Amino acid sequence: FNLLTGQNLLTPSTVFPAACAHRWKNVFYSKKDSQNNKLPNGVCYRYGSDLRQGQHIIPCYRDHQRKFGEDYGSCQAGISNFLTEDLIIMGAPGTSYWTGSVLVFNTTSRGMSVYLDDEAGAVSFGSYLGYSVGAGHFLSPVTSEVVGGAPQYNQRGKVFIFTLDSNLLRVVSEVSGNQLGSYFGSSLCAVDLNADGLSDLLVGAPLTTGAVREEGRVHVYINQGQAKLLEAEFQLTGSDAYAARFGETIADLGDLDDDGYHDVAVGAPQEDDLKGAVYIYNGRKDGISPSPSQRITGSTLGRDLRMFGQSLSSGIDIDDNGYQDVAVGAFLSDAAVVLRTRPVIKVKASLALPEQIDQRVALCSEHKTPTVCLNVTVCFSVWSRQFRGAIDLQYNLTSDLLHKPSFPHRFYFHGNGSSNSTRGQVRARHGQLACTTHVAYQRKDVRDIFTPVQFEVSYSLRESNHRASSKTFPPLKPILQQSAGHQNTITNQFARSCSLVNCSTNMQLSAELVLPHQQQYFALGSGQTIVLKTSVVNSGDDAFLPRLTLHFPNNIHYIKVLQNVNTIQSCIMYQRFLLSDNYERGEYLHDNSKSLLLPLKYGVNINIHG
Repeated sequence: FNLLTGQNLLTPSTVFPAACAHRWKNVFYSKKDSQNNKLPNGVCYRYGSDLRQGQHIIPCYRDHQRKFGEDYGSCQAGISNFLTEDLIIMGAPGTSYWTGSVLVFNTTSRGMSVYLDDEAGAVSFGSYLGYSVGAGHFLSPVTSEVVGGAPQYNQRGKVFIFTLDSNLLRVVSEVSGNQLGSYFGSSLCAVDLNADGLSDLLVGAPLTTGAVREEGRVHVYINQGQAKLLEAEFQLTGSDAYAARFGETIADLGDLDDDGYHDVAVGAPQEDDLKGAVYIYNGRKDGISPSPSQRITGSTLGRDLRMFGQSLSSGIDIDDNGYQDVAVGAFLSDAAVVLRTRPVIKVKASLALPEQIDQRVALCSEHKTPTVCLNVTVCFSVWSRQFRGAIDLQYNLTSDLLHKPSFPHRFYFHGNGSSNSTRGQVRARHGQLACTTHVAYQRKDVRDIFTPVQFEVSYSLRESNHRASSKTFPPLKPILQQSAGHQNTITNQFARSCSLVNCSTNMQLSAELVLPHQQQYFALGSGQTIVLKTSVVNSGDDAFLPRLTLHFPNNIHYIKVLQNVNTIQSCIMYQRFLLSDNYERGEYLHDNSKSLLLPLKYGVNINIHG
């Protein structure tokens, strides 16, 4: 018997499982034709908790029905199905000459609701409505609506959203495909991607052709309320591989990474020369990430799997670690693989520093010399949905990330020589704070006290060997939450004893020219030396690396400029810095520059011969 029992099997954790065989045939004898007629009505079985006895549901059976394609004669109910707490939703794409329909069986009232194409032929012949089905909260967070895909509608595909009205389904919204033959609507998933309480919609179009052929696409629709669906500016594309048929299956996986948003799996069963692949996409505040967070290929699972990803089943936590797992079918291998979800660890790292760095107080000793230092405290707190074991973290602490590139780091860690980074390990537990303190030493030659001092800690899970377990499902190693950055920073300032507003400097420049032999002018061409005396005084708050700039007239050429090596300089000047490196109030700027007048005369030697 080629019933294809289990072609669709759903087992949400809150209801009993159901299995459908859409090729189940109703066989009867026709006196008129003197032969047995077979009508592929399809059947679904609803099982109890013991899975031993199933209640069969044949929604398309009619005593008077005799013709193959007419009405429900070949409806093939159960080619797709979806379960809620009290509803079994079945697709029946063969109804009315493959116009298709969606059937909803209420397990409480045992009543049946159907979609009848009585709205001026809203669904045309051969549309295959019901090829995919689902349900979600589209009109409001407290109502439930039914979704049905018609991949052959107008050869471009369409998806309908229905509301339950007594025993009928009424169309309240619809979205359409745009590429001929893309099979838009052959798969769909109603899932709240942005955690607003409303279901959004993912629609697969696995035969979409882009740059090559049948790469496949998944269209993303964000619910604006009242089932008004806005298509995202991008589509999910997988790897854009040749004939991958990405989007053949889509499944809601729940919140895998503990960021508060549901995540989904998308199958591409013909990717990689029919080996297949499954992609994981993460929901987020604005909908869904356009790039996958994980790609799982059939070829990497250590088995000869083919068409891995042809079917997906989720909604069950088989190992009771608090996260949904997913079963992936490999059609050409007659196999299914269960992928278990690793528990997620959320880590919050924090840094603590003194309020300010006081250069006048040397609290430490380095090589028997008083040294300015400060304590850097690194703390970690961890949280997990269900994991309660010890978490071993390894971290890297780095100092002075904002230092000027032309100067060395202003702080270093003991035992690392001149290195501005150090490593450490810490063991933390759920709900507990684990801290470690490091001492950072200040270099002796620090001149930049204006640029803030920033410390950063980055961390990762320390690899450890888990003990073997006799349990059916050994515990999985936890993983850090990927959506969170695995680092944190803190910034501090040097203490400054400021006497002026805004810690303003007050630079005062004086300069004079000293001519040879105390002359009142300088003779051009004499070859003598001019001495420039300058004095820079700061009567305000600390100044950061002041700069003295000399401008010479362009119309005078000098043999050379000599520097007096014996000149005592109170400020060392290296390179130009931004004006924001230091602050000086406007009323103090008048004496920051000076122009000097150099009287010039031509020197002439006259020889008189008599």
